[in-house]
Amino acid sequence: MVLGHRGVRNAEVTENTIEAFQEAFQRGARGIEIDVESTADGKLIVVNRWFCKARLGFFPWEKDLADLKAAAQGQGIKIPSFHDACLFMKDRPKSIFNVEIKSSHSFLCHTARKAVNVIRHHGIDDRVILSSFDVNTLVTTRFFHHTLETAYLFRLNDRTVKVEDKKKWRFKVNTWLNRSGIKGFLVGADTLHPEISLFPGPGAKERPWMKAARLMGKRVNAWTVDQKEEMEKAVAAGVAVVISDGVRW
Repeated sequence: MVLGHRGVRNAEVTENTIEAFQEAFQRGARGIEIDVESTADGKLIVVNRWFCKARLGFFPWEKDLADLKAAAQGQGIKIPSFHDACLFMKDRPKSIFNVEIKSSHSFLCHTARKAVNVIRHHGIDDRVILSSFDVNTLVTTRFFHHTLETAYLFRLNDRTVKVEDKKKWRFKVNTWLNRSGIKGFLVGADTLHPEISLFPGPGAKERPWMKAARLMGKRVNAWTVDQKEEMEKAVAAGVAVVISDGVRW
């Protein structure tokens, strides 16, 4: 199954918008993947933090909802609320809804807690995968919703809001730990969401996290899969769900 990454990216419509979600389904996607952030006043919106910084000049948590929406409208961008995205998916009962929580907080992830409440309110729990790079977010999700599918995201090279943090040894060690996927096992995530670059090429040995996932019966999905050779790697690894930027599926 192919999920549209932020609906679709690099298209005529803006990513992470209702129009992008519609376009993904028109292209043949079986579901969508979205990014959820909290604004300064605690509202849940669908936007990618790096997109927001590049297009609007600030991160989502630096502005209240009203100011953020005003800035977005000035750029011709319609940022949907998480409630709007859930309403959109509620009308598509056979589709998969991958909700990536971008925000993280100490001890308790308030964004995840609120997102779980919205998901439960709309009754779409059975088609949601809640994913995050942050283990605290996944623990918070499991605490407030015992049966919602959680997925641990990990990549080859971590990103950080502060560039200078990349020089710290803690960041380097943490990057290695994240890349190994071990945190996903430690917090009991149902599914692993590794970046496609972490999959072995044809004929290469199985990665340790792949072997562990197989032995523990965990599902493995892949992102971001856009090229033919990337799809072949995912299929060879037994992946059932891939997240793609928006090629014609």
